[in-house]
Amino acid sequence: YDFPGGMMLVTDSHTPTACGLGMLAIGVGGADLVDALMGSEWELKMPKLIGVKLTGKLQGWASPKDVILRVAQILTTKGGTNCIIEYFGDGANTISATGKATIGNMGAEVGSTTSVFPYDSHMMDYLRKTGREEIVLMANKIAGDLRADKAVYENPSKFYDQVITIDLSTLEP
Repeated sequence: YDFPGGMMLVTDSHTPTACGLGMLAIGVGGADLVDALMGSEWELKMPKLIGVKLTGKLQGWASPKDVILRVAQILTTKGGTNCIIEYFGDGANTISATGKATIGNMGAEVGSTTSVFPYDSHMMDYLRKTGREEIVLMANKIAGDLRADKAVYENPSKFYDQVITIDLSTLEP
């Protein structure tokens, strides 16, 4: 069900793995999901936005799991509560779609509502390898809308409630 630019509600703790394909996926309680399925409006308190700027590239034995562990070290177990974590920066483009899914899955460890990554070539490759070329063609048409604007890169503190910068080249397992 994952596709770039989509949003979904699911009652599963692994829902945020969809961020690996650029989707905003939120795990909710059963009653909330039933209400949404029945056509009621689903409401969410306006979350804060935490921008995680990734630079460099993972080295040696470092893995995507080390990225979220570093975020958890900074935010602790409650620092992401009522927040959406948006990863951006050149380093984000160096992580595979499944690596991004790992990071998103563990966003719950910091209490985040969900996480999201910008659409990139790793997502395209994953979609193609799983037989979803049509989704790639559609996503490519709106690719600019599936990534942070240039202004975000120039002045991230203007767009996020909190900004964390992680140099992937320095992370260790």
